[in-house]
Amino acid sequence: MPEVGRRTFVLLGLMLCSPACTPKTPAERAGIDQEIARNILWRFHKDARYSNIRVICEERTITLEGRVDDAKTAEDALQIARSEARGGTAESRLEVRPR
Repeated sequence: MPEVGRRTFVLLGLMLCSPACTPKTPAERAGIDQEIARNILWRFHKDARYSNIRVICEERTITLEGRVDDAKTAEDALQIARSEARGGTAESRLEVRPR
């Protein structure tokens, strides 16, 4: 009889854990993308060097677009994006052009 109780316990545990293991819905994925973009933009907001950068995040792929004054600023912006990517990718389409 204890074997039946153990099986029931294991099956109940699996049933309770299964909703947490399901793939995210499109709305949840979009929310994660928005949160990633918001976090990057908030960090850019603190530094005027990044004022002309747009951040696009779709399916955890971050794209930086716009213009910066030098290559170091472009590299720093890409590093910030990568640090917020949560396992996604970041790419730069930044144009380096001094003002």
